[in-house]
Amino acid sequence: MKTKEVIKILEENELTNVVKKIKPKIIHTKTFSCANDHPIVFYAFDENNEAVCEYCYDKFVYEPEDPVKKEKELLAMSMKESIGQKEERTHSEEMQNQLEPILDDGEDYRYSDFRDEIADVEKVNKRK
Repeated sequence: MKTKEVIKILEENELTNVVKKIKPKIIHTKTFSCANDHPIVFYAFDENNEAVCEYCYDKFVYEPEDPVKKEKELLAMSMKESIGQKEERTHSEEMQNQLEPILDDGEDYRYSDFRDEIADVEKVNKRK
C-alpha cells in the first residue's frame, strides 16, 4: 500500500492529525522494516521519500546519510573510548608498573626497553 493510500484511509478514519503530530523517523536506506509491536513489515519509500506503516502509523522519511557527519560521530566515539581506556588500568598493567616502575624524570623508561643493552654490558663484564 502506498503512502498516499494509507493517508487517505487515515483521513477517512479522522486519524491524520495523529500521524501529523508524530515526529517522522529518519531512515538512511531506501528500503527498511518496521516491527513496532506488530508483525515485521518491509517498506520502500515513495517518490516523496516518505512512508507510513500500515500497522502502527509511524511515519518514515528518507534522508541520504552525510558521510562527514558519520565520520565525525565515529571519531567522537573513538575518542571517548580512548579516554576511557587511558583512565582504566588493568590488573596486568598495575603489576607491570610494580615490576618495572616508570622512572619519574619525564621519560617513559622500562627495564625491558634496555634489556638488550644490559645483556651486552653483562657479556663484556664476564669477559673481563
